[in-house]
Amino acid sequence: MGAPGYVVTIAGQVGNYRSPGRRSIMVRKSPDPDVSLYALIAYYLRFLRQKHKMTQEEVGEIIGCTKSQVSKYEGGTRQLDEREASVLDQLWDTGGLFTILLRYAKLGVDPNWSEKLRRYQRDASVLRIYYNNIIPMPFQTEGYARSLLTAGHDAQLVDDVERAVAKRMEHQEAMLADDPAIWAILDDIALRPMGDAAIMEEQRDLLLKLGQLPHISIRVISENALPHIGVDGGFSCFELPKGHRAAFAGTSLNVGRVIEDQVEAARVAVRFEKIAAQAWSEVQSREWIARMRT
Repeated sequence: MGAPGYVVTIAGQVGNYRSPGRRSIMVRKSPDPDVSLYALIAYYLRFLRQKHKMTQEEVGEIIGCTKSQVSKYEGGTRQLDEREASVLDQLWDTGGLFTILLRYAKLGVDPNWSEKLRRYQRDASVLRIYYNNIIPMPFQTEGYARSLLTAGHDAQLVDDVERAVAKRMEHQEAMLADDPAIWAILDDIALRPMGDAAIMEEQRDLLLKLGQLPHISIRVISENALPHIGVDGGFSCFELPKGHRAAFAGTSLNVGRVIEDQVEAARVAVRFEKIAAQAWSEVQSREWIARMRT
């Protein structure tokens, strides 16, 4: 006779689960909890799941995701969002620990943020990019990138400039490979000189060329729109397969935060639209960029 079933109701979700007894197969090894708060969340999720003798599939049904997603949470390659953390707190009566840890983790720096950012930049089918101080990837010419990375070398942030330039060009090519839809807003100050006249003319020509492609939109927001909500820094939004969202907020000085919480990522997308509403049209932006060539 099979094990008796039971019903769990959490935050309006109801699911039928078998009683404890079946052990799950560990798909991904949990990260070292001493590395970061995100790693601690991943480690503690697996610890509590196994303590309560639940499978990844059962946990996924409760929090509203797949077994594969739970495996990624436990492996630290993707983070819980606020809703999922709250559901787990209720499920295991943690006193709100997952929610609290997630809140503090967001205040810090995820050591894996740069790797995650590169993955999202490559995999996104739609990218929304706002930059207020430099021309962002994937729009940089080799000369422009070399100027930026040379400055990074002078600040001891880049070890080998030519190697870094080659990696950046390769990454930009990967970002553009499948013709993703790219919606970019650049603050007009982002087009200030970052090299000699030849470097900047080549860079502006590339912007004009890319802006003519049907899947790429490049618009400029004038200083006359100040103050606006983008003055505190650049950010990107990503639409990924299966409807997943992500976002990034950071600087060009090797500091940043990848946002995987779906509610927060959606807020970042709204922030982009608010900035876009104050930008020049594509035609006006191309005319302005073209005038800067002369």
